Amino acid sequence: GTHGKTTTTAMLLWILEQAGFDPGYLVGGVPLDFAVSARLGGSDFFVIEADEYDSAFFDKRSKFIHYRPRTLILNNLEYDHADIFDNVEAIERQFHHLVRTVPSGGLLIRPALDAHLDRVLEMGSWTPVQNTSVASEVPYSTDWRGGGGR
Repeated sequence: GTHGKTTTTAMLLWILEQAGFDPGYLVGGVPLDFAVSARLGGSDFFVIEADEYDSAFFDKRSKFIHYRPRTLILNNLEYDHADIFDNVEAIERQFHHLVRTVPSGGLLIRPALDAHLDRVLEMGSWTPVQNTSVASEVPYSTDWRGGGGR
């Protein structure tokens, strides 16, 4: 792939699994540390790998419009699926619909330097946003550490 959705989803699943949460999930591929691409799980956590491709022949809205996330991780936004979308602005509108499904008590996590996502959020959102970056991009970054301070 090129956009990191499966990798991000698998990493989140692994973190939740290691923390003992037994998450349910639906992934576009089979994650390396899991035997299947979907399972119900045994906790309140359910992780979905989602994208903006249309839902069905009779429903041209993006698939991710049908989910109701409490936490949303946006990896990036760029022009894709030329068979469905005329331009990047059409994709930005779909992402705005998605962003509006996240409640005010939820969380949006997104890269700090993505102009398309900036435009999406400028359309309106009532959800707190956590920007991420690498240290070379902006003067702040998210520092994730595993057990033992490593």
